Amino acid sequence: MMKIFFGAAIQGAENRQERAETNEFIINTIKQLGHSVVTEHTTGKTYEEAIEKLEQAIGKLPPKGLERRIFVRNKMIEAIESPIDAVVFEVSVPSLGTGIEIAHAYLRPKMNLKAIPILALYQKDFWPNDLSTMIRGITTDQVPQFHLLEYTTMTDISRILKDFF
Repeated sequence: MMKIFFGAAIQGAENRQERAETNEFIINTIKQLGHSVVTEHTTGKTYEEAIEKLEQAIGKLPPKGLERRIFVRNKMIEAIESPIDAVVFEVSVPSLGTGIEIAHAYLRPKMNLKAIPILALYQKDFWPNDLSTMIRGITTDQVPQFHLLEYTTMTDISRILKDFF
């Protein structure tokens, strides 16, 4: 069983519930393939549900405010830099936070951490301005363990994940 970090935008989506369902499908598929996922907070269909799932993964959160933001950021970075086996990101919705998580994942070797496979999933034609150049511009020449793959359907996601693992 591999330990997987999953990351995705949860604040920038126009419809949190729509992306939560996609994230839940991805996480459930990873688990069906026999792996564990560090945190499932991106499946929260409401803010409150996301917070509850986040607390299940990283512990009791400080009160709402800057202290909470610092705590969550540190815990997410800690998880990416922990002994995990791979990371999977859903990058259809632009997210500064997800971008930071991706950078920490591919910079692991520069921090004397084991390089791990990185999968970024992108729903074709989802975002009107296409995928961020900062993601689309990551090449396997520069980051050999990085894989950016487009999907159209949930069946595509299942196939991509099965091939990835």
